[in-house]
Amino acid sequence: MAITLYELAGNNPEKKFSPHCWKSRLALAHKQLPVESVPVRFTEKEKIAFSGQALVPVMVDGDETVTDSWEIACYLEAHYPDAPSLFGDAAGKALAESINHWCNNTLAPHIRPLILLDIFQLIAEKDKPYFRQSREEKIGMTLEAFSAKADTALLSFREALESVRELLSMQPYIGGQQPNYADICLLGTLLWIACVNDLTFIEETDIVYAWYQRMLDCYPIAAQAVGQS
Repeated sequence: MAITLYELAGNNPEKKFSPHCWKSRLALAHKQLPVESVPVRFTEKEKIAFSGQALVPVMVDGDETVTDSWEIACYLEAHYPDAPSLFGDAAGKALAESINHWCNNTLAPHIRPLILLDIFQLIAEKDKPYFRQSREEKIGMTLEAFSAKADTALLSFREALESVRELLSMQPYIGGQQPNYADICLLGTLLWIACVNDLTFIEETDIVYAWYQRMLDCYPIAAQAVGQS
């Protein structure tokens, strides 16, 4: 029986943009596990009510329901040990957890001004009032005013990648010689941008750009999502 993954989607059910859902989708691809995707829009909380919470991703594997992208990765590693490892070893898991936290708390604030207005344009009409109200309450301004900060946010975003550049100057992937869940966390976060607009968020001369292209080669599902398949 295929694993089922409940993922955030836009008006087009094939349009997936949540960084956390991408982390789980890429983790499943890394593990080479078949998956059935169920699109969930912002106002369709009833679809995942069975999970006891209101956030995606939600993964169902037989009788097991797992929420939160990090918990999903840990579950997959524990329950499918014969499939390619997401962490490699304890040090790899610690690195992946650190990168995941960094993506969520350092990179994400720089990314939001680049994408929130674009996301608003691609989501279902029924979702737009909820999305605008909930996001504008959090940011303290209109989506349009927030998006006006994009130029400054882009510079800050690129500067924040410096620690990754240092790692990639020594090895081809964040995880070492092969990609692991640390790489997946960053790729999933970058797909948050790449799946909603055509912004050149990394310059082609940047070492991170070369890594990004290698990752798209490793995970065809990501390449397909950004039109590079």
